[in-house]
Amino acid sequence: MYSRLYREILNKHHWTESSEAFSSFHSESGLWGISGSCRPEKTREMTFALVEQFHKLKDDFVTDEELDRARNMLKCNVLTQLESRLVLFEDIGRQILTYGKREDAATMCAKIDAVSKEDIREVVRKAIKQPPTFSTVGIDIKNVPKVEEVTQWLGGDLPRKKST
Repeated sequence: MYSRLYREILNKHHWTESSEAFSSFHSESGLWGISGSCRPEKTREMTFALVEQFHKLKDDFVTDEELDRARNMLKCNVLTQLESRLVLFEDIGRQILTYGKREDAATMCAKIDAVSKEDIREVVRKAIKQPPTFSTVGIDIKNVPKVEEVTQWLGGDLPRKKST
């Protein structure tokens, strides 16, 4: 089974070079989102395709298969990363700063398993009510939509889709 981003971004848009979800947590805040890369002339379409993914998460539950796959991938990534002492020590420090204690792998895995479809949809619904934060890297960024336009898209004011 492939991820939703693979199926709905990479597989559908030949001009997409990459698309992936990311997250980072800190003691009082966190950051999560979707990133993508493409040729400069397709940046508007890429941004729109990513916004569509947020709307799908807001409007529809992820499937059981998608949720199971995401949980398993995250647990695998977390546990594999902890095999490196450097990452393990960084993780210990981050957990102590964030939680005031270190949680073992079983506790982390249990928290991952506890995430529900409803949790995901609720987080997305709350997040897209806020102005987005996004960045662009490259020399030719003239086709990147303005933050106000992306904010409108996230609010539901989506332009008619062009054929790609």
